Amino acid sequence: MNKKILALVCLLFVSSVHAQILEAITGHAKDIKARFSKDTFIHGVTLKQGDIDTTAKGQDLIHNSSGTWLLIRAGNDLYLQSAANFKSSPGPDYHVYISTSAAIKDNPEFDAKQVEVSRLSKPNGAAYYKLTTTNAEDVKSVLIWCKQFKEYIGSADLIELK
Repeated sequence: MNKKILALVCLLFVSSVHAQILEAITGHAKDIKARFSKDTFIHGVTLKQGDIDTTAKGQDLIHNSSGTWLLIRAGNDLYLQSAANFKSSPGPDYHVYISTSAAIKDNPEFDAKQVEVSRLSKPNGAAYYKLTTTNAEDVKSVLIWCKQFKEYIGSADLIELK
């Protein structure tokens, strides 16, 4: 009986690993395709701006990004906008997060203060993301995070423009 249970556990583990590998391959293929999409911009009033901290502890040769992010008000809505100079390393499952706190700088700092906005639609260049909040005070920082592998990719503090 124990051999059957062990065999079943091993089969489930192997199936899970295969599924993760397939998801990673599919995610990387989507990432490559998105790199060739056109830049998109939202037009409105820029409220805040910040650059990805390229010296953050969480950045390394495999997990990194650079460039500028903006908080824009268009009508009654708020949007995050990556600038044309935004670049990130290739990844299978990058997501954009905002926080009411300062930007985190490494993996262990990720917690419930980071609120998911969307999957990163353009890993390099300009794209915008509609936020659910309409209060600019709810957005103090932006984070790019690999959800599948729980890896820090980059973050920026967003500073009010005067």
